[in-house]
Amino acid sequence: MEYQQADRDYIRLSIAFEGRAKQANELLRNFDSISELFEAVKNFDSDILTMIKREQAEKLRLTASDVYIDDFISDLEKNGVSALTPNSEAYPTELKYIADPPFVLYARGKCARLQAETPFAIIGARRCSDYGKKVSAHMGCELAKNGVTIVSGLAYGCDSLAAQGALSVAEQKYPTAAILGQGVCTAKTDGTAEIMEAIIENGCVMSEFLPFTRAATYFFPMRNRIISGMSCGVLVVEAGEKSGTMITANCALEQGRTVYAVPGRITDRMSFGTNEKAWRNLYSVQRICCFISESILSAAKNQSCAAGAAVS
Repeated sequence: MEYQQADRDYIRLSIAFEGRAKQANELLRNFDSISELFEAVKNFDSDILTMIKREQAEKLRLTASDVYIDDFISDLEKNGVSALTPNSEAYPTELKYIADPPFVLYARGKCARLQAETPFAIIGARRCSDYGKKVSAHMGCELAKNGVTIVSGLAYGCDSLAAQGALSVAEQKYPTAAILGQGVCTAKTDGTAEIMEAIIENGCVMSEFLPFTRAATYFFPMRNRIISGMSCGVLVVEAGEKSGTMITANCALEQGRTVYAVPGRITDRMSFGTNEKAWRNLYSVQRICCFISESILSAAKNQSCAAGAAVS
């Protein structure tokens, strides 16, 4: 993969801020362009120290070296990783318009084809019920049959089951993509490692964190805005009232995405969040699947993401 100067500058920011796009954006607002920022860095502009922490300023100066970036890119290529920046054709278009979009998505798999697909997110609880397991796999499979690419966080539970359902559809050539809360070269330790490898072979896995970054609790809320931001809509299968899944759902609403929810038993804690979202649209699983498929494919034909009235 060939990297232009703008790509290299985005990679520099990614290294210095380790995926913290909000902080990097705050720094960038002080400059007319990313190239102007790195001119100031190369000239040892002392004003930068008033804008960011010394540690980050030192990392910026380190990455300003062309030799450093050449070596970093070489390591990416050795590990089968592509760096997608807003300057890249393969960078998901809708992500460019969310608040604090990632400067780089480190990707493994068939990332170049993602732009041609219709991405839709299926998310839910890690400790899901038997009902949630069945619905996740069913929805992943049925939507993939209709040409939809399933996006998830590949967490154990609803997310990974939806991905598995999509992967079971042999005729779908790009069944699923995953956004990780860790580096794409770091081993998954939650029981989803085999699914991750299958996704790399058939779709792609992506992360804004450096490739060998280990998972951390506070990475997941940062990851969630990307799941919803690159998707045409979001289906919540099961979720507690205050959960990471509901953070993603709320991100989707803020981004103007349509949020669908699968209703569950009123006594089930893992359905408190979804029932709150779904009470006005109580579709059966079959009707939800048909409704979402028709909505997504209609939006794709119109060359725009479905961002209509969100369920609230």
